[in-house]
Amino acid sequence: MELVVDAKLVRRQHHPLNAGLRPSEMTGLENGRYSPSDRISPILDSMHMCFLKTEAHRAPLSEEAARKLELDAEEEQKTQHPMTFTVSAESDGASEGPRANCVCVSKNPSLLVPSVDGDSMVCALCGTCGEKITVSQHREKACAAEEDKTQHADVPKDEADRFAKPAHSLKAARQNKSGPITRSVIKKNRKTLGFAPERVERLATKAQDARNDLNAKAQSQELQLLVRLEKLFANLEPMSDSMKRYMRVETYCFFHTFVKHSAACKEACCRFTGLRGRNLQYLATTCVAATLEQLEDGSCSVDVEKEQLDAIFERHRELDAPPALRTGVRELRLFLEKANAEEDMPPCDQDAPTVESELAVEDEKNRNAFEEAEKEGGAFGRQMRTFLRKLHFVDGNGLVAHTIEFYVGKYERIQEVVEASALSWPAKAFAAMEVAARAKEGSGRKSRSPRMRPSLLASLGATEDKVVEFVEKLYVALG
Repeated sequence: MELVVDAKLVRRQHHPLNAGLRPSEMTGLENGRYSPSDRISPILDSMHMCFLKTEAHRAPLSEEAARKLELDAEEEQKTQHPMTFTVSAESDGASEGPRANCVCVSKNPSLLVPSVDGDSMVCALCGTCGEKITVSQHREKACAAEEDKTQHADVPKDEADRFAKPAHSLKAARQNKSGPITRSVIKKNRKTLGFAPERVERLATKAQDARNDLNAKAQSQELQLLVRLEKLFANLEPMSDSMKRYMRVETYCFFHTFVKHSAACKEACCRFTGLRGRNLQYLATTCVAATLEQLEDGSCSVDVEKEQLDAIFERHRELDAPPALRTGVRELRLFLEKANAEEDMPPCDQDAPTVESELAVEDEKNRNAFEEAEKEGGAFGRQMRTFLRKLHFVDGNGLVAHTIEFYVGKYERIQEVVEASALSWPAKAFAAMEVAARAKEGSGRKSRSPRMRPSLLASLGATEDKVVEFVEKLYVALG
């Protein structure tokens, strides 16, 4: 009789001995292979593994082996610590894993593993370090502190003597007794993290503290001033919410600084005669004019389209302004400069000139300078400046003033070229403005200008080719 050996070997889950059993109840090695007719080998292997798992087989360990087991235990304990990944400003805080710093991890996120020291995540393929691993000392989760109930220790805080500083109010005494208010570092909406939101929150808190320091009469006046400001918005509608918010903030910042200055400065020697003693309606009107002037000269900016701002400026110019509003606007802007710099307006000196007298001296200087400038270029220069001032709609009054200043001392060079041209005077003035604008921007004569719109050139009675040709002639004449 010949012995027949079954050459077909199967894994333990396919062995008849383990039919219908769970993986934890199966007999044999997990990666072993057995013959379907062999019932003894799986049982012997299971007995051998059970023997190896008991303490009876272990011999006394050497110092190196014991140290290795201790280090392995520390590493295992380190990997079980909860990890918090820092999120960049560009991310929305809802990503599934840490941000990758290499191409390998972006393709296969499983390559990002903790480093040997456990301080950061490292790409297992190229070794590039990723995000830092931070472990909380008193709680486990990476959510906001008020949502984490896994407290293991007290939050570290500085012990302070609540009687070290005097409390001038009951609210301050309660705050000193309860201690500083602890807030979570990780906010729910991580998009609000950054320098700008933090500064806005700090300024809002400071404004509320300044409002609490006012007496009942000043607080009532502030509320009435903001109510009158809201009513003035109806004359400038439509306005965006950001524009209205900007005016409200500037208004109460001015009022807080103005009230502090009025309390510290005597009215007899105060140099701000355009605002001192005025009613709230006048102050509200002055606040609107001053805030719009800040936007127009570029000292402040709001997230509003330029066309919308220009329309608001135009509607404001059509309103009837009270007398001496210019003096009030200049004084209010001085208060706003101090308020935006988080400073107080110091008391006025005894012999300090008023803002109104300073404006009068400035107007006299400007009038003398204008008369001298009007003599520049003779009759040709006056005619050129007349048409230049009519082109304020092209790019604002700033470009017109720059153009007039640019051609000081240069009228004699361009007079012959301008008078010989067949273009209309508005088109000639536009070409002269284009040369001055390109000199200000630093662009060459060959570059295309956004100001040369076909509809605008058609209203001036010219075409783009003719204006460009005349611009070339002016460049040659100016040298």
